[in-house]
Amino acid sequence: MGISIRRREYEHHTENVHIGGAGRSVRDVMLGLNDGLVASFAVTSGVASAFGVSGVVVMAGLAEMLGGAVSMGLAAFISARSQIEFYQSEIERERYEIQRWPEREREEVRAIYRQKGFSGRLLDQIVEHISADPERWAGVMMREELGFASESFDVPWRSGLIVGLSYLVGAAVPVSAYVVMRPPEATLLSALATVVVLFGVGAAKTVLTARSWWRSGFESMFIGVAAAAVTYLAGRFFRAG
Repeated sequence: MGISIRRREYEHHTENVHIGGAGRSVRDVMLGLNDGLVASFAVTSGVASAFGVSGVVVMAGLAEMLGGAVSMGLAAFISARSQIEFYQSEIERERYEIQRWPEREREEVRAIYRQKGFSGRLLDQIVEHISADPERWAGVMMREELGFASESFDVPWRSGLIVGLSYLVGAAVPVSAYVVMRPPEATLLSALATVVVLFGVGAAKTVLTARSWWRSGFESMFIGVAAAAVTYLAGRFFRAG
C-alpha cells in the first residue's frame, strides 16, 4: 500500500506535470478561449445595449469572432517564429565566438560548471567533453549561459492554429444567445453562459499554474464581466445620446 502511494506521488512529480508539447497546446487553448470569450462578450454586450437588435449584435459578434481569431492566430504564429529566429541568430553568434575565441569560451564553460559544484579532474573532464564537439558546445552555451533550449519552442503554425480556433470557440459563446433570442433576454442568457464558461476556463488553467482553481476561476470571470460592463454602459450612453 505504502509503495503504491509513493509510486503515484513520484509519477505526479515527474516531468509529466511540467509544460511539454501537450502543456504548451493546453496553454494556447486557454489563451484563445479566454481572449475570445472576453472580447466577444464585451462587443456583443455593448452593441446589444446600443441597438437592441439581435441581427446587428450577431453581425458585430461574427465580425469580432473572425477578425479576432485571425489576429490572435497570426500573433501567436509570429511570436513563436520570432522566438525560433532569435534562437537561431544567437546560436550562430555562439558558434562564431567558439571558433574565434575558443579559450575564452572554454573558460566560460569551466566557470559555469564550477558554480554548479564541480572541481578538479571531474571539472576538467566535463569541459573537455563539452568542447570536443562544437555543436554540443554551442548548445550548452545557449542553455547554460543564455537560458535557451530549442526543444522548448512552439511550432509556429500549430500554435497559431490552436490559438485561432480556440478563439473562435470562445467567441461563439456570447454570440450564440442572440441567434435564438432577442435582447434583453438574449443579453441575460449570453451573460450567464459567458460567466459560467469563463469561470470554467479560469479554473482549468490551474492545470498549468497550480493555483487555487476557484480563485483563478473568479479572476477570469471578473475580467470578462468588467470588460462587458464597460462596453455595456458605453452602449447605453450612446443610445441615450
